[in-house]
Amino acid sequence: MFHLASSLYTQYTKREQYNILILGLDNAGKTTFLEHIKLLFPSPVEATTKSKSKSSDNSSNGSRSTSDILKARRILPTVGQNTTTIKFQSNSDSEFSSQFRNINLKFWDLGGQRSLRNMWSRYYNSCHGIIFIIDSTDTARFQECYETLIEIAHDQTWANINGDAEAIVNVPILMLANKQDLPQAVDLVSLKTGVFIKLVSELEATDSKLLPVSVLENQGIQESLEWLVTRLIYNKNQKKPEYK
Repeated sequence: MFHLASSLYTQYTKREQYNILILGLDNAGKTTFLEHIKLLFPSPVEATTKSKSKSSDNSSNGSRSTSDILKARRILPTVGQNTTTIKFQSNSDSEFSSQFRNINLKFWDLGGQRSLRNMWSRYYNSCHGIIFIIDSTDTARFQECYETLIEIAHDQTWANINGDAEAIVNVPILMLANKQDLPQAVDLVSLKTGVFIKLVSELEATDSKLLPVSVLENQGIQESLEWLVTRLIYNKNQKKPEYK
């Protein structure tokens, strides 16, 4: 009887977990994005226990915004990987909103230096979605961003996963045009009609979206994750979540 009750409790309380890769060129804002996510959303343990340490941390920060807290930190470039898992909390009233309550997102922030990018494909087999962050002020590297995205989409790993020699990426790709708060940033319309317009034809039916954000100022982060999680749920028959 105990084992039955334990099994039912585990079945009832387990949560869907989706693994998200945070990719992009170096200095695009990937680690800043991850650090802001950690400030905006609780970890699964914090969400369950409402730990005193989290409450204490919030009290010590007083009325400071997450942007202010982040600006006071020194964020170093990622060499290798950073990971964190959060309990996703939605502000949406979409048809999937009831399912948002039972979702954990595990983020893998991978180094964007050219010498490290050949390691990205090692994570494709276990990922459910990709966030590709673009520095919208760095026009000199837009072509490099485009080429990197195409390499991701057509990596041989996807063909191996699907058993199809012609297969391309089969998980949602969320492209974030970061640093939109800066005056020199290229706006979304110009990005879509410039070099990134090629992605529309290259990615074809791939589930992808290009959205404007300012990671440091917390502009567009919640809305972007709402889109991604909706797509993860929609795609879960093709790419099943883990259960934690």
